[in-house]
Amino acid sequence: MNKLQKTALCLLCLLLCATLFVSAETISIGLKFGSDAPNQSTVQSDSGFHMKANDELICVLAETTLVVSKNPEGSIDVTDPINQVAVFSYPQSEIPLEFAPADGTTLRIDGDEYRGSARFLYADSGLTIINFLDVEDYLKGVVAEEMPASWHIEALKAQAICARNYAMTNKNKFKKYGFDLDDTIQSQVYTGVKGETEATNRAVEETRGLFLTHNGKLATTFFFSSSGGHTESSKFVWGGDFPYLTGVEDPYDTSREWTVPYTPDEIKDKLSGIGVYIGDIIGLEVVERSPSQRIIDLKIVGTEGNYHAKLEQSRSLFNLRSNLFTISQTGGDGQMVTVLTSKGLEERKVMSPILTSGGTLPANTGAPTEYSFQGTGYGHGVGMSQYGAKGMAEAGYSCEQILTHYFTGTSLQTTYQ
Repeated sequence: MNKLQKTALCLLCLLLCATLFVSAETISIGLKFGSDAPNQSTVQSDSGFHMKANDELICVLAETTLVVSKNPEGSIDVTDPINQVAVFSYPQSEIPLEFAPADGTTLRIDGDEYRGSARFLYADSGLTIINFLDVEDYLKGVVAEEMPASWHIEALKAQAICARNYAMTNKNKFKKYGFDLDDTIQSQVYTGVKGETEATNRAVEETRGLFLTHNGKLATTFFFSSSGGHTESSKFVWGGDFPYLTGVEDPYDTSREWTVPYTPDEIKDKLSGIGVYIGDIIGLEVVERSPSQRIIDLKIVGTEGNYHAKLEQSRSLFNLRSNLFTISQTGGDGQMVTVLTSKGLEERKVMSPILTSGGTLPANTGAPTEYSFQGTGYGHGVGMSQYGAKGMAEAGYSCEQILTHYFTGTSLQTTYQ
């Protein structure tokens, strides 16, 4: 294509762009960035491309396959791999180079199909690759990845609304990389068109533009797999207290029990991994539980000190499904002695050295050989239980009833502050 042809196409595109639909809610999703940023990527569109920067049209390209490369000298180079022709060189900038399919449908980025457009940012590690699209189209690639598409439509609709709220309340989460969210569990799992199903797309369409609000403001809608029968208040997990993130009964949740064993040495290694050293592990004590009976203060007793795993750490430290658990032990019966406490004389096991009038009584040499964590539920417990939503939907509840049950004092609206 010569310069005259490209100029003519650019003028034509300016006329066409005036009729293109522009979404009121858009979002940018990081597909490759940081250490995963490649030096080269391939974009494809059967209809050709509109090449843009800062939402301004650069030109229209008839090529259906383009290779986008990082030039170490400070530019993003675009080539036509079929004809082996250099198409464009874009100087390094904080404004990404964007490729949108000319017919406004979908495009492929390194073989995977996406709605919206592909954006490329020059970075030290390579090319940051971003999918820029309408929020509703983004949700179509999310919902089936976060909830089985075979579940009841009202549960899927509740999930779609939760995902929509999450997207809008977490915009700019990855601002330092130049986009809003990534495509992993660090945000919400997103796989583009290949993640879409008829049922989940229906859930998105039937809730289009609906948001969950509290006092007119967007609610932060956390969700998780299974509650174990009662959800948790946010203040007992992350410390923040939100009026609509309080624990509620969850009778329709179908939780399964789980068991995870740990030896004292394995617990010691876990602590070492976070820079905590308290000697050999000789005991675990539950200091405090939340009203929903989740452990929020777990004391780990060592021969050289103690450590308290509080709130969500009582789960995350041991990679447990939830912090709704009990602990049993194998071994460690040990010697019992009478000690004077603030409550008077009490019988205690000798789990650490004790100074007596007759000298130092050594620690119990029969410490437990294994600790068994036995629990129920899966996830942090805050917000909507997905299995609970499934049960409620199957019992005849609507998506609105499901959401207002899990998020106290909220309502569905199409506008928000």
